[in-house]
Amino acid sequence: MDQTLLDIMVAAVSEHGAEGECAEGLIQIVEPETGEIEVETSEGPTRYFLKPLPELFGEGHGVSSLDWRDERFMPLLLRIEESIVQQYAQDPSLTDGHVSLVLSRLILHPGCDPGEDDLCGRLQLDLRLLLSLNDYSRQEVRWALRKVEKSVRRHSRVDGTRGYLDFIYDQFGDLGVAGDPMT
Repeated sequence: MDQTLLDIMVAAVSEHGAEGECAEGLIQIVEPETGEIEVETSEGPTRYFLKPLPELFGEGHGVSSLDWRDERFMPLLLRIEESIVQQYAQDPSLTDGHVSLVLSRLILHPGCDPGEDDLCGRLQLDLRLLLSLNDYSRQEVRWALRKVEKSVRRHSRVDGTRGYLDFIYDQFGDLGVAGDPMT
């Protein structure tokens, strides 16, 4: 976790009376490549740089495995899948195979260089923001990525090249992202 950003967010949330998902509206991504964000505070926008992913892993919840039904892990699992849906909405040529490869890469090394891979970069940025404000261990993040990757393989095997992507798109909708792949 990033205590500095957490303190900024606590102040911003108390100033704006926002809670939960509404608090996310107080954060804007300014520069995805550098992790620069802007938090809306009573004094106006406050700019901040997210820490690198390896610096954000916390103690976690002390579990020996990740149960997707455990509410403590819902924010992590949802953030991963929402990131994938958002990327799919922007890039309808995305395939389950590519998603699976990116997830496998992140399972091995969550802080890897994303290079020109937009999905990898989006997932890492979203994980950086999530881990800045929540306590998850490196192992818990890897388990969550693995759970999603298994889901990708299962849906792809049953429903084809975009079986998983179409499934989660149906679950999440377009999340307000321009470029609906279904049109």
